[in-house]
Amino acid sequence: MTEITGYILDIEFVWGFQSKIVGLSKTSPTFYYPPPTTILGALAEALAREQNIGEAKGKEIIIKLSENLLAIGLKPINCSPIKHEDINRIITIKRTGLGKDPDPERLQSAFDAPATGKTIFSTLDDNAPLLRIFLVFKSPEILLEDDKFLITPDSLWRIHRLGSKESVVSVSNVEKCSKIDRRTNTIIDTEYSFPILPEIQQSECLRRRWEREVYIDPFNIREYNPLKSYLFGENLIPYHIPLKVEEGSQPLCSVYFSKPAIEYAYKDERVIGRW
Repeated sequence: MTEITGYILDIEFVWGFQSKIVGLSKTSPTFYYPPPTTILGALAEALAREQNIGEAKGKEIIIKLSENLLAIGLKPINCSPIKHEDINRIITIKRTGLGKDPDPERLQSAFDAPATGKTIFSTLDDNAPLLRIFLVFKSPEILLEDDKFLITPDSLWRIHRLGSKESVVSVSNVEKCSKIDRRTNTIIDTEYSFPILPEIQQSECLRRRWEREVYIDPFNIREYNPLKSYLFGENLIPYHIPLKVEEGSQPLCSVYFSKPAIEYAYKDERVIGRW
């Protein structure tokens, strides 16, 4: 059986993040948490910078990370997400006629400033907002053409944003999980977000609050095209996500599942992924 490798990383946010749901409307909403593909994209950027390769080829790394991915989940440590929309330095100039440039005499009607969705992380203990992410891969290596990329703790330490360029983060801790226990056909209690798969027969919230969000399937990225995925509803998967509402109480969900859904456990941390 292939030796699997996991990583648990704690990420501090300066204020929150911006990661728009493309293709839905001009005033784009946001998510409660950075989507799994956004996390893979941040890791892909770190690997690309390590290997000194360009942005175009860097997007191909996301596809390779998806092929290698077994589980990805997150949980809030000391913060609660607040979604909102505001105008943030975005001014667009609309075409005033079909196929024509803006009419200089009608520039007032050609300007637009759509609102942008953002998520603010409100801290519950006066410390920097902190999320914990649990990643599990089939192998610490990925192959892209003739290049070999090694996923190491140093790669994860290099992550500096999750979402837009304003979504600055700081990795405060990385732990490599060399010995990960696996179980299926069982009931587990988890604090991490998890995909709602057909193999999950039942889930019950033991400590609230939990919500659902729809993301691009991080386990099945054949091409990096978020617009196509959301616009046509292709390759999407719902996730059950925990929302922390008070200090000292961590959201908890009891889940019963069978193969190919599987639990990956390291110490007291448990995340649900795929076989």
